[in-house]
Amino acid sequence: MQNSPPFFLLLLVVAGILGLASVVAGFRLRPSAPSRAITWVALLPALAMLGLFYSLAVHMHQSLGGWPTSIGERGFASSLITHAGIATGYFSILLLVSLFAWPVALLLCAVVRRWRRGIFYLGVYALSCLVCFGAMLLAPSQFLNWWWD
Repeated sequence: MQNSPPFFLLLLVVAGILGLASVVAGFRLRPSAPSRAITWVALLPALAMLGLFYSLAVHMHQSLGGWPTSIGERGFASSLITHAGIATGYFSILLLVSLFAWPVALLLCAVVRRWRRGIFYLGVYALSCLVCFGAMLLAPSQFLNWWWD
């Protein structure tokens, strides 16, 4: 059992596959003139996550004079603790929505004919979340070690 991939990784792979499938289906079913406003709304959660994540990294590096040397928030300023709480809380909500609510919304859009245009926007959302997750992995390894622990 030790060689099996973690459950979290399997969830991410399944979500990624569903996201890419919805992007492909969405582009085939997209409205003739997709709404820019709705497209931006679909992009906004991932863009906000990237902003929170990298602003936390900058805030942490400046506040601590380098990267954290231990796991946890010992020695952090109260503003840094608040920033970290907001970023990790938002990431948790975004992850839960992406893993549990998004597939239900995709299924509803696929089943209800009038809602099929929504698949395009759900695909934009999924693709932006995947890009966001990939961009988060580009952060310095010391910060990522603190973030994931």
